[in-house]
Amino acid sequence: MFDTWKSVKDLVAQQEKLHPYNGGGCFNDMDMLIVGMHGKGNVGLAGCSDVQYQTHYALWAFLGSPLMIGCDIREMSDETRRILMNDEMIRINQDPLCRQPYKVKNHAWNDNVLIYVKALANGDLAIGMFNLSDEKSRAAMNLDEIGLPFSTSRTLELTEVWTGENLRANNASLVTELEPFASKVYRAKVVKL
Repeated sequence: MFDTWKSVKDLVAQQEKLHPYNGGGCFNDMDMLIVGMHGKGNVGLAGCSDVQYQTHYALWAFLGSPLMIGCDIREMSDETRRILMNDEMIRINQDPLCRQPYKVKNHAWNDNVLIYVKALANGDLAIGMFNLSDEKSRAAMNLDEIGLPFSTSRTLELTEVWTGENLRANNASLVTELEPFASKVYRAKVVKL
């Protein structure tokens, strides 16, 4: 792992074929976190922006990788601390069910946007939308892909874990705009329409 966006993207791409091997007692170690390195240290290289670090951290947490801090914690910025100490991302990573997320189709037809869903122990779902490109992109998923077609009279109530924003999925879909390199991670509950 190197402190570059390309390294993050390469490791995420490598994980797809390894998803079936992750679960309780068997976690795919995607390497240490580079959050907050900003080009320093023996793997420093180019460094990443804080937005890229946040997406990197969310992907590692979402995919169940151990969260080993790689930056010098004595020199952590407030933004690095905010990313690394997000309680909800840590809860998703440490969920006792230990489920590997599964990939769902991005109906915005953009291969640079990944959408993952992960079942959590209390019955909630974690939903991660990750823009790996350097352009603003749309993420769109149909709830029927997770077993909630419109005919079930159910939808999702969601809380975005970075901002605390609450929203409800409409018309059996979840759609959002993602800035370059950005991500949104939701904790979702199934509710009646």
